[in-house]
Amino acid sequence: MHVAVLSYKLRLFGIASLKEKRSLLKKLINEIRAKFNVSACEIGYSDSKTWSELGVAIVSSAQSILDAVVEDITALIENTMGLEIVEIEREGW
Repeated sequence: MHVAVLSYKLRLFGIASLKEKRSLLKKLINEIRAKFNVSACEIGYSDSKTWSELGVAIVSSAQSILDAVVEDITALIENTMGLEIVEIEREGW
């Protein structure tokens, strides 16, 4: 069994309120959960309108599958309008 824990530090653009930020992140997190069957949530900067940190945990039977899922999740986040990935931290076992 292979496990990866990811932390994405994100900069958000064009967000006027925390309500708008939470709406954007909720849609993104729900899409990640539904598309990839992983655990995801906001883990940092919850009171900031311009920053966020997302945590994602993945379990897989094969390392190659795990790596492919990590790449796909990163691509999905990069292609989301209104945010930019500033830093990615990854731990694996």
